[in-house]
Amino acid sequence: MELQMKEVERALEEIEKLGEDAEVYKSIGNILVKSEKAKVGEELKERKETLDLRIKTMQRQEEKLQNRLKEMQAQIQEEFKSKQKAAG
Repeated sequence: MELQMKEVERALEEIEKLGEDAEVYKSIGNILVKSEKAKVGEELKERKETLDLRIKTMQRQEEKLQNRLKEMQAQIQEEFKSKQKAAG
C-alpha cells in the first residue's frame, strides 16, 4: 500500500506541473482514456486519502497485535517460571 501511495503522490506532483490545457490520460484496465486534468487530480486525491486511511488502520492493527503478542509472551514466561518452581 505504501508503494501505491508513492505512485499516487508522484502522479499528483506530475499533474500539478501540467498546464490547464494539457491532455491527461488515465488507465482503465488495459487501456488509456483521455480525461480532464481536474477530474484525474480529484480522483488521485481521493485515492490518496483512501490509501492513507488504510495505512493508518493497518498500523493501528499491527500495534494492537504486537501488544497482544507481548502480553501472551509474558503469560507464557510466567507459566513456565511457575512450572519450574513447582518442579524444582
